[in-house]
Formats: sequence, structure tokens, C-alpha cells
Amino acid sequence: MLSTLMNYRLYSADMAKSLARIASQAAVERDADYYKANIGKVKTPEDLLKDQRLYAYAMKAYGLEDQIQSKGLMRKVLESDLSKTDSFANKLVDKRYREFAAAFQFGSSSKAAIQTASQTEALTEAYSSHRVTLATRASADVNAFKVRLGSLVQGIANPQSTDVAGAILSDPALLSFLEKAADLEPLPSNKDAIRQALTGGTLSSHPGLVALRDMFNFNADGSIKANMPLQTAAQIADLSSTYFDSRGAGATSQAAAVKTTYFQQAIAGVDTAGKLASDPQLLNYTLSAFGIDPSLTSAGFVENILRSQRGDANSALAQMPETTAEEIASKQRFTALNAAFAFKADGTRANGGTVFATGFDAQGIEDRFYQNYQTFALQDDKRKTSVFQARLSNMKTINDLLGRDAAFGKAAFDYILTAFDIDPSTESSSKIRRVLLSDPSDPTSYVSRLKDERYERLAAAFNFGPDGKATTQRLAQSVSAQTATGSLYTASFGTDVNAAKKELIRKDTETYLGAIGQVRSLDDLLDDKKTVAYALKAYGLSDENLSDRDLKRLFTSDLGDPKSFANAKGDKRYVDLVSAFNFTPSGTIQRDGEGVQSGAKLLSTQNRFLLQTMESQVGEQSEGARLALYFLRKAPDVTSAYGILADKALFEVARTALGLPAGISGMAIESQAKLLESKIDFKDFQDAKKLDKFIVRFSSIYDSQNSAASSPILALFGNTAGSNGIISLL
Repeated sequence: MLSTLMNYRLYSADMAKSLARIASQAAVERDADYYKANIGKVKTPEDLLKDQRLYAYAMKAYGLEDQIQSKGLMRKVLESDLSKTDSFANKLVDKRYREFAAAFQFGSSSKAAIQTASQTEALTEAYSSHRVTLATRASADVNAFKVRLGSLVQGIANPQSTDVAGAILSDPALLSFLEKAADLEPLPSNKDAIRQALTGGTLSSHPGLVALRDMFNFNADGSIKANMPLQTAAQIADLSSTYFDSRGAGATSQAAAVKTTYFQQAIAGVDTAGKLASDPQLLNYTLSAFGIDPSLTSAGFVENILRSQRGDANSALAQMPETTAEEIASKQRFTALNAAFAFKADGTRANGGTVFATGFDAQGIEDRFYQNYQTFALQDDKRKTSVFQARLSNMKTINDLLGRDAAFGKAAFDYILTAFDIDPSTESSSKIRRVLLSDPSDPTSYVSRLKDERYERLAAAFNFGPDGKATTQRLAQSVSAQTATGSLYTASFGTDVNAAKKELIRKDTETYLGAIGQVRSLDDLLDDKKTVAYALKAYGLSDENLSDRDLKRLFTSDLGDPKSFANAKGDKRYVDLVSAFNFTPSGTIQRDGEGVQSGAKLLSTQNRFLLQTMESQVGEQSEGARLALYFLRKAPDVTSAYGILADKALFEVARTALGLPAGISGMAIESQAKLLESKIDFKDFQDAKKLDKFIVRFSSIYDSQNSAASSPILALFGNTAGSNGIISLL
């Protein structure tokens, strides 16, 4: 009979070949084929428990054969949400149950939904910040316009006798800017319409064209008026502010600064209530300062309010209704506006050379403006968000998202595209449909070929299957795997961690969870060095100096192939890392919950089954070799003496290898732990050579202490005919 060491070497020397031999056995192959063919049909814990053949296979794979009859217990385990610390499986001391629950996707898998709660939250946050993006772009456009316009005019020798307006409109970039400022759709006829506005000849009632008429100093022939600049400082500010408004960025800090510049210039020239009310930019600024929505208030009404005199029961202010709370609040705002200015009943100034009442000045109006300028934009954003969320709750397919709603039209469609900085007015529904049906993790997909991050983010924000119906989200890492990775990262720092370090670990984990949820492709992950570093440390690989090429080969490893890059490493840490992510061998991201068990989890279960089968078969020939192979598999996960003491089989190997007497099990658990810690550096179990050396020492001592005929070691593995797995892990 072969010695323990020879038996151990026979299987461990080339584990891939050993497992292949086991897998080729007819009975093992039949069980594996049945499992692979039928596990995809399982939708609920009950489905798994009812199929005894599937259930027995899975239980054996996770070393739980002795608990096959405990279906009530296993049902609770399978239903556990591992992302919650108080879930049933997490509260059990025996970690086999957590591993079993994690192998399936019952308790914590996502359900089919057009958007998950986190996706909706991310989209609404993106919409909330879209004005910042618009303002940045609008600022760049305004600055580019000023530079280009100044350069053009500077190159004209005699602007007072040259058709400068014509030269401006012949420049495509300048013409486009003026079209946008006037809020005009790009049309060939715009050039003539804008020229008429600039030269004062327009009869159009279009507000954008009417506004342009007062923003330049042109003669009817397009030349610049004598002794006048092309634009005064106030006109430049007016045009800039108008452009911000037309781009939807009017309620931003950049726009507020431009609007304030115009207010400072324009208010100095106001001498009547009518002049203030007739200047749209000045009127909007003033109304916003007093919390009055400019879009709901006419210039004529404001002029009458400004001309209202205290004590005049017939004035516009006195006549304002006060029936409802809303009407009372509105009248209070208009009363404050009236009190800030000093106009007579005929609209002229009543306070000498200023339009302000005693105690008020331009600075006071500016202060009020900065307090209130975002109020109406935020209210509008809130309303649009509510409309989107209401529409989302009724959406079932992609057609619902792209179609026109009877009550809200295409409000949801516009909201979504705006959130991702895509102009709804220039995008076709057909293009957006192709984007939403694309896989942003697949470099060959339609959305990836667009090479535009905005569309990739849009595609990742929704969950549509090829048929346009709701499905599950693509997650680089499932929620339960994220939780497990966070726990491993924390554990990697040991137990002696001060408060400051704990806080740093917490922040690192918070950053990781936020980042991993935004990963849209394997390249996304590899480009985020901080996130990769976190994962590598969690799985004990931070010191391995892995290149991006190595990482790509790892994450795309087929764990079912013994020769794949991860398996060929011969190090469980690499397999654990790959198993924690949802990347396929082609590099795409698998949808969460695509089958109760698929991808890495399915392959991991099959590999575990082979290992358990191999160990039980080896045990029929050599109980010591079975212990050795078990230790080879389990020891790399042990990080403390208590991990050894909690597992009778591991403890027997360690006790034997260290030459400790069997009687030490009668000592206090703390004393046993202290003794083991004095003799074992548990980091050595992460080193394949050092681990092998430890097992070789065990094998030699074991054979000298146990005869081939009889051994008490069998009790460590269960003594019933139907039980081949390790019984007492914890």
C-alpha cells in the first residue's frame, strides 16, 4: 500500500490532471452533466430542494452532505440575503452555509426591472447636476464667441463703413452661437432673419430675435454706428446671459455672475418703472431677487406694482387677492418688491436721482438675487424628476420609455437624455433604442462603437433584454460579492486596528462600493487603479505585481478550464478573486441573476464537487492522504489559530505536523490558540511551497503513528455510508 505522502503526491503534483481523471469517471460525469443541464431551470429555493439529484450534488460540493436531510434549515440558508449582516446564513457560525448561500442567487439577486433603485438614484443625481455641465459648456461657448468676434472685428480696417454684420453672419461658428442665443432651430432662413434683427429692421415677434436687436450697435447697412463700440459692456453681458438661458444653464453660478454684471450696468440707466419692466433681462433679475417666478409674471403687471402707492386702495398691489395661503405669500413678495423701489404713480422716480427707496440699493437687490436665483430651476427640476419617476413606475418595455405619454408627452425621454448631457431635440428615438439594447461591456456592441461615454452611461442606466423587455442589471460584482469583498478587505488589516485606521478602511470601502457599481466594462475596472488595488488586497494579491495584461487574463479566465490563466496559477486566491466578479471569458459583464447559478459560481460548484469526490475516493485508500488534500484545500483560507481549532480535520493535521499530544484538546480554547500561534505563521499557508512542506511533515508523522489497518481519523470525516464530506467544520 502506498504511503500517505505518496498518495498525496500522486494527486497534488498535478491537481488539474487529478481532477480531470475524477471528472472522466462515468458516474461523476453523469452527475455533472445533469447538474449543468438542469440548474438553469431552478428559479426558487424550493425548486432546488425538490430536485434531490441537483440538491445532493450542490450539498456535497459545499461539504454539507451530512445536512442533506435538513431541508428546513437549508431553505432558510438559501433565502438569506448575504448583504445583510442579520440574515440567517450570516448569523450561523459555520461558514459553509454562507458559502452555500453565496453560490446561488436567491436571497440577494436582483429582480427584472427597467431600473434598479440605485440606477434611478444615480440618474436623478445626474439630472440634478446637469446644469453644472451645461454651464461649463455655455461658459466655454461664450468665451470662444467673444474671442472669435473680437478677432474678426479687429481685422476690419473701417468698421463704420463696412458690412460687419454680414461678415459676422458669414462665419458659421458665430452664426451658430447667435442662433442658439435667439433659441432658433438651425435653418437656412435664420441668416436673413438674424441680420434684420441686428440691423434694426426686423418685424418678427420672435422673442429671441427681438432681444438680439438691442444687443449690438449696427446701422441698417450692417456697419457699426459712429462713435460706438460693436457692443457695450451691458450688451455683452445681456447676450451672454441670454445664451446661458437658451442653453438651460440660466440658474447656475456662472450665469448668475453674468446676469449680475448686466444688472449693475443696466439699473444705472433706469429712471422709470416702465423702463425697468420693459427690459426682459433686468426684469427677470429683479423678480428672481424677490422670489417671484418671471415666467408667470407679465411686464405690464410688474410696472403697475412698481407704480402702486401706499394707501391707494385701487392700486394693482392693493387689488391683489388674499384668499388662499399661496395668494397671501405671492402678495407679500410683490409688496416687498414695491417697497424696495421709489416710483411715483406715473412711473417716474420719486426719490431724487435713484430708483431705490430709502434704505435700499443695488447691492441689496444683488444679495437677494443670489439667495433666490436657483429657486425656480430647482422647483422645475423637482417637478420633472417627479414626472420621470411616475412614468418609470408604469414602464414595462423600451417602447414605454421611448413613446409619447398622453399626459406628459416625451417628458421622461427628454429628462433621461438631459441627465446624460444628450440633446433631446437632436436625437432620434431609433438611435436611442439601439443604445439601450446594447451591452456597454461588449467592445463590439453598437454603443461601444459610438466611442461616446454619454451613450455608454445611458445604456448602463437601464436594463433591457434583446426583446426590449425589462431584465436584470449588469453588475461587475453582485451586491453579496461586494459585501464579501468588503469584509475580506477589512479582515486583511488584522484585528489590532486603531480607530483612525478603522475610519480609513470604512472610507476606502465606501469609495469601492460606489466605484464598483459604476463599472460598465472590464476596461473600466482596469482603468480604476484604486478600485483594483482594493480588490487585490481583499483577496490577498496586492503584493503579486500583476500587470493590466495579467488582470485581464485573470478576469476572463474560464474557471471550468483547468488550464485557464487563473486555474494554472495553482493558487486559490486567484480563483477566489475571479469568482467574486461577473466577467465572462469574452470579457463582457454577465447580468445579475442570469440563472440561479451560472458563470463562475456554476464552475466553482462543479470544481468543489470534484474536489470533495476526489478527497472521499482518496480516503478509501489512504485516510492520511485525504486529510492532507483537505488541508491543502482549506488551509489557505485560515488566518488565525481559531480557524484551525474550529475545524476538527484541520486541527488533526496541524496537531500531528507539530508533534502535539492529542490531550491538548482538553486545554482551554485560549491556551490552545496561543500554543498554535506560537508554532504557526498563518501567512505561510498562502505560500504554496511552505504549505506543501507543512503537509509533507504531517504525512511522514502520520504514517509513523497510524497503521494501515485501522485508524481513528475516519471519525473526522463521518462514519455513515451516505456521508463522504467533512462533518464538523465549525
